[in-house]
Amino acid sequence: MGELKSIELDQLLEIFREQSLQIVDEMSHDLLALESRTADDEAMTRLRRGAHTIKGDSACVGLEGVTAITHKIEDAFAAALEGQIAFDRRSVDVMLKSLDAVKAAIGGEEVGDVGAETVEALVEALNEIQNHAVVDRPAPPTRVSKPAPIHPPSATQSGSRHRRDYVRVESAKVDTLLNLAGEMVIARSVINQIEPELEREFPKNELVARLATASTQMGKLLAELQKSVLKLRMVTIDHLFRRFARPMRELAAERGKEFELQIVGGETELDRTLVDLLYEPLLHLLRNAVDHGLETREERRNAGKPEIGRIVTRAYHEGNQVVVEVSDDGRGIDLTAVKARAVRCAAISRQQADQMPDEEAIELVFTQGLSTAEEITQLSGRGIGATAVKSAVEQLRGTMAVKSEAGRGTSFTLRLPLTLAIIKALLFTASGRLFALPLLAVSELAAAEASGIVHLDGMEHYRLHDRFVSIVRPGVVLGFDRRRGGSGMLLRSDPARMFLIVLVAGNKRYAVVADEVMGEQELVIKPLDSGWVQNDALTGASLLGDGRVVLIMDAEMVFKNAVKYERGKAHNLEAYAI
Repeated sequence: MGELKSIELDQLLEIFREQSLQIVDEMSHDLLALESRTADDEAMTRLRRGAHTIKGDSACVGLEGVTAITHKIEDAFAAALEGQIAFDRRSVDVMLKSLDAVKAAIGGEEVGDVGAETVEALVEALNEIQNHAVVDRPAPPTRVSKPAPIHPPSATQSGSRHRRDYVRVESAKVDTLLNLAGEMVIARSVINQIEPELEREFPKNELVARLATASTQMGKLLAELQKSVLKLRMVTIDHLFRRFARPMRELAAERGKEFELQIVGGETELDRTLVDLLYEPLLHLLRNAVDHGLETREERRNAGKPEIGRIVTRAYHEGNQVVVEVSDDGRGIDLTAVKARAVRCAAISRQQADQMPDEEAIELVFTQGLSTAEEITQLSGRGIGATAVKSAVEQLRGTMAVKSEAGRGTSFTLRLPLTLAIIKALLFTASGRLFALPLLAVSELAAAEASGIVHLDGMEHYRLHDRFVSIVRPGVVLGFDRRRGGSGMLLRSDPARMFLIVLVAGNKRYAVVADEVMGEQELVIKPLDSGWVQNDALTGASLLGDGRVVLIMDAEMVFKNAVKYERGKAHNLEAYAI
């Protein structure tokens, strides 16, 4: 009996933790929004209701410290709704610290309570807020204050959202369901391959015709099932954008700059895994925008700009991908300074810098060790920010671009797949094996003659549209080509004709050599478990309807590995000659 009660208590604490953490996040968001606009009765009602809910639930599970803190927060908002007190920056700071303490206590591996000393200090600070009574509420501010205001839905929309019914499901269960749906799609494709054989063997057979009809219907249902399961993995990017309000508020105060943080397209949906992995890259970009993108108030006044800067984070769907933009109206990127620093860190030569066009020079901001900051701070100036962001985006099978205009501002654009679970890919064979490349990275498909291959700078190149493009052989890079010491199928010789799959990965353009192109297909990505196929140029594998395994290549890493292979080969030849 005692064991049963212990299990029940653990389950109760887990439910309490999940619900309370969500409420704390929503309360923090409402607090930051309240600080930067006219007092909002509906927001304060939500805040009081949230504090009341946590207070009651924490009392049920015996967390006296959490109960005491949330009880005082509830009292403060009740007083604010009655017009007895008004919130200023200091009041919001106290509230946020109180919510931080609650979050730290209940958000660990085990649900805990707030320490007695912390409770005493926070309760005293919350009491002080209520002691500063006012007769009338202050007039709305005429200017935006240093903390950044957020534009994620109106109070009416927010209220309707909370009235929906939700069921909490572990993410692992959704992943399992998606995998099963993918397996069913594969099984159905096997039936698709058998159907034509049956029709040839038993022409005009009624049973075969009924099977074909049922198979078509099953295909439609499976497509809808797969689409519905994918939607379970999707969340609005608003969940991510709202997390930036707090650190940006603190950064504004630290750097002494004033700006608006505007959010557009918070309702845009994408894979929940992407939401988690995008937080750090986007936070990097936002910090850089504040730290050395935006000017000081005086500098903006002298430049004829509004004294308060603006940073916009925007998200929208474009085809089968999601686009996220981070832009500011700051000083822009000084390309002359960028080129000079690139020369100084030996990334390019002086001659290259002089001849480099602006659209190519701006890509230098992604060079490792190069920074546009005038001084090294805790946030920027070490030359790793933009490089780290680009690397993170590419690991998510996305791309990143930057545009800037001196004196007008800078904009970073991230393009990512809607989900990491399914990929639209181009299938092809090389060195006797079946491969796939993300369709988003493919820019062109061309037929080529082996006789047209030339060697430039140690790598194979092919002249395509009056321009030489580097070519990469997957079998060589991945070690499958036995003609070059690999462990794959033994082929007699290179074919006279081949296909070139031209890719754009990052700021590189190159072509992958294919023996045969199989066409486009949607693949369910599965991780590579076998040690013998582990390679950073492969992102996963998939199973086709006929049972064949297709290896999915990473467009960026394939080229890097090819360069590494050629350099290593050249080094070995030099050593042999010596």
